[in-house]
Amino acid sequence: MSSPRIEATNLGKNLGGRWALRRLDLRVLEGEVVGIIGANGAGKSTLLKTLSGLLHPDEGSYTVRGSMASLLEVGTGFHPDLSGRENAYLRGVLLGMQRSQVAELLPQIAEFAGVADRLDEPVKFYSSGMQLRLGFAVAAHLPADVLVVDEVLAVGDAAFQAKSLAFIESAWRANGRSVLYVAHQLGQVRRVCDRVLWLDQGVVRMEGPADAVCDAYLASQLATTISWPDATSRPGLGEVRALELQLDGPWITGQAAKARVAWTGSASADGLDVRLSIERSEGSTVTLWSSLQSGCALDPAANSAVLTLPELALSSGHYVVHLRLFRHGLLQDEVPFAGRIDVEHGSWQGQDYPTPRPMALQLQRWA
Repeated sequence: MSSPRIEATNLGKNLGGRWALRRLDLRVLEGEVVGIIGANGAGKSTLLKTLSGLLHPDEGSYTVRGSMASLLEVGTGFHPDLSGRENAYLRGVLLGMQRSQVAELLPQIAEFAGVADRLDEPVKFYSSGMQLRLGFAVAAHLPADVLVVDEVLAVGDAAFQAKSLAFIESAWRANGRSVLYVAHQLGQVRRVCDRVLWLDQGVVRMEGPADAVCDAYLASQLATTISWPDATSRPGLGEVRALELQLDGPWITGQAAKARVAWTGSASADGLDVRLSIERSEGSTVTLWSSLQSGCALDPAANSAVLTLPELALSSGHYVVHLRLFRHGLLQDEVPFAGRIDVEHGSWQGQDYPTPRPMALQLQRWA
């Protein structure tokens, strides 16, 4: 039987008078990939930061056997004035490696991250995507026993996400290393995780095989009433804030549909981009409805806009709507899980073509 790499008993962390974690038991075996899921504020990031030594628990204890590499935020552990190469050496030294050992791995790291031509530039000049790619490549290629990854991978493009998950599946699992992985996209969790913990307000609500836990979590999400977080706690500059999202039904594949967004704030609508990201309930995005991409500028005096879809290009199923407001490219407001759409089956372009899961459809011409 595999030996445990991580053991936590009765773990608790109090943040600002609130228990972000409470009475949490966790065991991660050698070579096991364990997923952590839960809503925003459930304690996922607090758990990883505690196990990584960035936070000290207020109750209970934990043990990590072997070395640990972590990627919790874009650029975590990087010194902005050092080059990518120098930061890689620094990470290696902290893991007890010799400089020559890191040098042998650097070509693989640079190729994986796609930054070979920028490796000697200070990382403060890297884009957030480049920092993410290099951070994951360094953490994943150095010979640690445990890899801890927060949902930071969601920042990267789809191709790099797929590449990173494939690397976890092959190199890490094959070499008997352990992974603790937080993600919102349940499809990724089902794919790479042996076991999943569902956190709810700092406590473990369910633990077990990936499919069983993800199914239970998804069912609970569909039954939950949509509730917007207070505007002051939402991301963005706040010069414009969303007030309301109306999703007029019924929503039927191939038929007309409408949505209305209202906002308030000191900024006019001039330059405002209203974005509705349509996601499967499991967290993966299927399409984006954007006022800017539509090519129609909003009325500068308006405080609301109506989206009209002549033909709803979504197959039947359950979807979550993620609302963002941008002005001149800068995020003003973000409301995750701002609404829900339940699409009924209908015909698409005159054809009755049911799909096996919720997805975006596309008008096509074949010859």
